[in-house]
Amino acid sequence: MEKKVALFGEYLLRLTPPSQQKIVQADTLEMHWAGSEANIAVSLSILGNDALYITALPSNELARAGLAQLYKYGVKVHNHPSEQTRTGIYYYESGQGARAGRIIYDRAYSAFSYLQPGQINWEKVFETSDWFHWSGITPALNENLVAVCKEALVAAKNKGLTISADFNYRGTLWNYGKSCRDIMPELLQYCDIILADVDTAKLYFGISPDEKDLVNSTFGLLHKHLPNASHIVMTMRVQESASSNQYIGYLWHKGAIHQSRPYRIQQIAERIGAGDAFMAGVIHGIRSKLSLDETIEFATACGVIKHSITGDFNIASHEEIRTLMQQGGSGKIIR
Repeated sequence: MEKKVALFGEYLLRLTPPSQQKIVQADTLEMHWAGSEANIAVSLSILGNDALYITALPSNELARAGLAQLYKYGVKVHNHPSEQTRTGIYYYESGQGARAGRIIYDRAYSAFSYLQPGQINWEKVFETSDWFHWSGITPALNENLVAVCKEALVAAKNKGLTISADFNYRGTLWNYGKSCRDIMPELLQYCDIILADVDTAKLYFGISPDEKDLVNSTFGLLHKHLPNASHIVMTMRVQESASSNQYIGYLWHKGAIHQSRPYRIQQIAERIGAGDAFMAGVIHGIRSKLSLDETIEFATACGVIKHSITGDFNIASHEEIRTLMQQGGSGKIIR
């Protein structure tokens, strides 16, 4: 039996005004389902990996509708149900041209936010898994979830699972009296594979990379703080506007940096979830035993193609991603 990739995080309902409207002018909102770890689970499942998503949702019709979206893409779910709470929501006002996108969270008192240590039997959950993924979003919510994350990480390490994490800093969520620098460095010590970014690396570890050699110096400084990490990945984006970006991926391993080809992304449908698509590509590449050069090329193509898909999930198939790689992002019609 193939081992699963286990992923832990909050599943969210996303509400978005149509046609790039601002919230203040919208009469309707479009529904999508979201959450960094859920996004990765969907991508991994579509790419042929067995994904197990671990979360907490209320026992009501709205939550069942959300779960149906995960089941649709073949994701297996371990849900810790709650009768008295709600599903977390976020509102996304998409950017257009010079106007930046904006997110408003409505996650207080959600079923996930009430999780306590000891409620999830991690030993049992991890019995069929060989990989565990989490992100910096979860410990940003409250101190109980910091403890739940650590509980999961200890169990995953004891069982010999490969552990990956996305830095995923969300400044508006760290409001319970602890800073990200108080929490994240310790939790990240358990990880084998890290998705980082320069700005968050500065916040978590207080590093000062060389601005003239930003990628190389950031990787070097992060490795000093995270000596257990065997692979560190990141993307670099030159944002020309909300609708046009340049995008490139990097993978560090044993002091060597593997770099993808650069892509210029124009007429962006949506950039939400691009980092999750990239991370799914990294996990898939490593699990599939692709070379490091192939892994970073594939992961970057996953991130690039997500910019053409609305909603948080990257629903592109393996064939579509390979076609993008072959065409270099030209968007040539397939007949």
